[in-house]
Amino acid sequence: MKKIGFLLTMSLALCLWLPPRASSFPRGRANLAERIDALLGKPGLQRVQFSACVISAESGEVLYQKNPHAALIPASNMKIVTSAAALETLGPDFAFITRVGLCDGALVVIGSGDPLLGEKENGLRAGKSQAPVIREIVLRLKSRGVESVSDILLDTSVFDEQRVHPGWPVEQLHQKYACELSGLNYNGNCVDITAVNEGGRVALFLDPATPYVNLVNAVKAGTRRKNWFSVARTDVPNRFLIQGVCGVKAGPYSVAVENPAVFFGCLLRASLQAAGIRVKGEVLERPRPGNGRFLPLVEFRTGITECLDRINKDSYGLPAEALLKTLSARARPEGQSGSWPSGRDVLGEYVSGLGVPRDEFKIADGSGLCRDNRLSANALVTVLFHLASSPHWELFKSSLAVGGIEGTIENHFWETKYRGRVQAKSGYIHAVRALSGVVRTDSGDLIFSFLTNKAGNGARAAIYGAVKALADWGSKARPAGRS
Repeated sequence: MKKIGFLLTMSLALCLWLPPRASSFPRGRANLAERIDALLGKPGLQRVQFSACVISAESGEVLYQKNPHAALIPASNMKIVTSAAALETLGPDFAFITRVGLCDGALVVIGSGDPLLGEKENGLRAGKSQAPVIREIVLRLKSRGVESVSDILLDTSVFDEQRVHPGWPVEQLHQKYACELSGLNYNGNCVDITAVNEGGRVALFLDPATPYVNLVNAVKAGTRRKNWFSVARTDVPNRFLIQGVCGVKAGPYSVAVENPAVFFGCLLRASLQAAGIRVKGEVLERPRPGNGRFLPLVEFRTGITECLDRINKDSYGLPAEALLKTLSARARPEGQSGSWPSGRDVLGEYVSGLGVPRDEFKIADGSGLCRDNRLSANALVTVLFHLASSPHWELFKSSLAVGGIEGTIENHFWETKYRGRVQAKSGYIHAVRALSGVVRTDSGDLIFSFLTNKAGNGARAAIYGAVKALADWGSKARPAGRS
């Protein structure tokens, strides 16, 4: 990693040494600063902490800044650093590969940490009606005439055994965005729960249906106008208390399971038995025998591009954490599993290798759910500016949400003059609002980062207004001749 950091630093130094190009934004910066300062200084925002920076994507010239070196909680803007480091380190051709085969009579699934394996939404985007993973495994076994297997072995050793980050909110661990991370993930490590009023009696349904999850039904039948339920974990793993009122139908609501690898194994065993393939033994989370002959059956691949889209467009945390631990596994000596501590070191080396001072960032996780993360606006625009001068820029930029069109900002920047011009990563956890990315203007692209702490929706409105101000200003500025 020291070598990688050295090369990044040298690359940045060479870029800085080159003669600067003439700015495409020669005048009006004072007017821009006045307008943004007015937005960020509105009544009600006096207690909000800001870190903001705007630069030219072409030259790196600073066009606006406000406390740019202040390290704040970035929320999901942390995903920019994780996805950028993963793309540059692993490369655009990287893919998670899950291998399935037979070994000494056992069915073996070797996980790669693939965060999108069997995930329904990803399958739908790929044009598939259902995730075919388990069905495909069954078909391969049937085609070989396999009538029974001894055990189902789930090899999750690519990642360590810490499936829950210690800094994540305990009361949110049943939420999809805080699901466990395993070396073998499936269906987003979640089940969907739906409540249906059947003639005055409320029934609960699971998708996928599995006895691995147990529901305690405390939902009451109600009027047609009331349809809601809440989910709470109990002291028993994968046993959930469901409370609420249902007049017609409520849900589906995604709930994170505990030990997702075994969850997958139980679904696989049920499908094998339904297809007439006997499972004589158990579902076991352990590596395959080292001295056994592995007979491959099928592989499942998920490319990094699919992961980047889900991370940055949808703000999906699971692939961000999977990439962080994958970076860890690649950087560690042979045989060591990927971990959060080692992954944090890799991301730290990446950011500092771009010349960002150590006091401007602190890495805790890959998704930004942990409140121990810290980033400055300067750190984020440095990462984005570095990418803008790399061969990966168009790929990375296309993974960002697009204002008025798709992703987490599809309902913002929908006006004709802004629609499609803003590509950015949003960020939101309690008292944190953030937006970082690039805005296309008539005079050139602008890279921006706006981070706010001790913030509410007023801060978010100010940030989005500031980005609109950038678009307006850049479109009014007269481009200067290039040297």
